[in-house]
Amino acid sequence: MRGRGLHFHFHLWLALLFALITASFGISVKNQSVRCIAAERRALLDFKKGLIGYDNSLNLLVSWTSKEEECCKWKGVGCDNTTGHVVMLDLRPRITYGIFGGSWTAISGVIGTSLLELKHLSHLDLSLNHFYQIPDFIGSLSDLTYLNLSSNPLTGFIPLQLGNLSRLVYLDLSTDDINQSLISDNLEWLSHLSSLQLLKISCTNFTKATNWLQVIQSHPSLSVIHFGYCDFAEVDPSSLVHFNSSNSLSVLHLIWSSSLHPSTFPLLLNISRNLVELDLHHNQLSSLIPDSFDNMPALERINFELNSLEGGIPKSLGNLCHLKELNLRDNKLSGPLTFAVKNLSGCANDSLEVLKLDFNHFNGSLPSFVPFSSLRELDVGSNQLSGHFEDNFGDFSKLNVLNLDENGFTGPLPDLLRLSSLRELYLRGNRFEGLLPVNIGKLSQLVLLDVSDNSLHDVISEAHLFNLTKLREFEIVRRPVEQMSWR
Repeated sequence: MRGRGLHFHFHLWLALLFALITASFGISVKNQSVRCIAAERRALLDFKKGLIGYDNSLNLLVSWTSKEEECCKWKGVGCDNTTGHVVMLDLRPRITYGIFGGSWTAISGVIGTSLLELKHLSHLDLSLNHFYQIPDFIGSLSDLTYLNLSSNPLTGFIPLQLGNLSRLVYLDLSTDDINQSLISDNLEWLSHLSSLQLLKISCTNFTKATNWLQVIQSHPSLSVIHFGYCDFAEVDPSSLVHFNSSNSLSVLHLIWSSSLHPSTFPLLLNISRNLVELDLHHNQLSSLIPDSFDNMPALERINFELNSLEGGIPKSLGNLCHLKELNLRDNKLSGPLTFAVKNLSGCANDSLEVLKLDFNHFNGSLPSFVPFSSLRELDVGSNQLSGHFEDNFGDFSKLNVLNLDENGFTGPLPDLLRLSSLRELYLRGNRFEGLLPVNIGKLSQLVLLDVSDNSLHDVISEAHLFNLTKLREFEIVRRPVEQMSWR
């Protein structure tokens, strides 16, 4: 369960949007009743001539031959049910899976201008291939609602002509290759995509685009934005004075940027009152967390993992009545954990399901989490906590994951019977002593139990493990303990 979170919800949103777009126009693939338009068939064959790698038997383009008159039957081609016009071109390679994982055959070459003959094309997917440039003429495909060029080694400037695609709803220019880089010196083109709802861009240099935040904040329709591995210009706060926060933006992922200026952080907390997800992980942010979350009352998921944020948890986070996931792990947050939890104890304690505070510098004893009755996952490992591990959870019937490892807790382990749904329990690297409670064997949902690197002694009996039928991983000894034997 550890590791799930914002990405799952983000990809679910993508799937729903994709389904909505493809359902908005009638597409026929291999429909016997649809006749191919001769001029469009010739355009597709001309487009194929500029490509490399299409002769592989696993490639979609193998079906594109002069012998087959009906281009609507070709793989990757979709035609309008009524007119026969080509409206979809999906050349994303089909992945085949074997014992060594997935593989596919990509195409490369030139994205040819013959595509301009497909005047009714609304869906273009060339992702997972080896194209290196975004051609200017794509901005003339005026019917496009979906454009996916992701996972190509794209370089050079993002053409300003993309701003002509006023019907575009979905635009994906992301890549996994951090050694490649696109460039955009001005995001004015983005402001002209008046129908755009989802934008994904990665590995792009925006260091001269001083208007990047102004454009996305004032965009009329953008709902989901994902920026990854991008370099950004510093934003002048005065440039945003005359712009209200967005009414449409609900998801903002701005991750893995080494150039996000600290002064930009508080500006992002005023970007949209309708924001549901905010992911700023791995951005080298080194300031305090601004106490201004009242500007985003709809927030459900926050991820500030892997930064260098300092100080404590601001009180305004506790006022987010819809907050479900808060991930602040791997920062430099400090102070008594009791104060941090108290600041979260507004209306957020009724909604919060996942709280990750591990790998910080919180100290003091473990506070009571009784008010947080909806918690499914609690991570406070690798801090500087101490004292006894009391029964601080009440009747936590929903808690699946509890991580207290690598702290300084002492004393005996408490009875955890009321944590009846617990699946993962991490207590490694503390100074717990005494007996491993026999009642731990009644936590029948346990999949992982780690109590290693403590000072536990005495015996492990059949009663400890008899009911743990789902247990897959059990760590109890990593260094010598006083006494440990089995019965």
